Amino acid sequence: MKILFACVLLMLLSATVLSGSKIQIRVQSSATVFPKNEADESRKLSEEKRYDKFKRQHLIKEWPCDEVIRAREIYSEDNSCKPINTFILADEKRVKDICKGVKNDMVQSEEEFDIVKCRTIQAANPPACKYKVKRLTKTVKVKCENQLPVHYETHSALSE
Repeated sequence: MKILFACVLLMLLSATVLSGSKIQIRVQSSATVFPKNEADESRKLSEEKRYDKFKRQHLIKEWPCDEVIRAREIYSEDNSCKPINTFILADEKRVKDICKGVKNDMVQSEEEFDIVKCRTIQAANPPACKYKVKRLTKTVKVKCENQLPVHYETHSALSE
């Protein structure tokens, strides 16, 4: 019964968050509604979504930029063409290994990666974004959360 109640409450909370509503839910009980493992599972799901976004925006096996950015709908927050986007040309495991053993911190990779730096060459609105491509071999700096990369910060700037 507690699990059913927890599931219904989680569903209501999710619907509230997704709808942008400011409904406040009060639980008048001294008992914890969500056991620690369910709360951890919910947090882990959120981290997985951030990791999925990182993969969508920064991991590729092929390019050109124009096609990948258009197909993956990688735009600025205001839905304009993103001025710069950097992709790492590597398999997922290699990139995940950067964050091995790191709970929550920025990490500079020890090894170099082939990266593709895409910079807009003309003002336009999606999906007509056009990019100049520069291929580089650099170390990369990423934000890690619970051993997963969730944000591409930068790459080494030597001889760019």
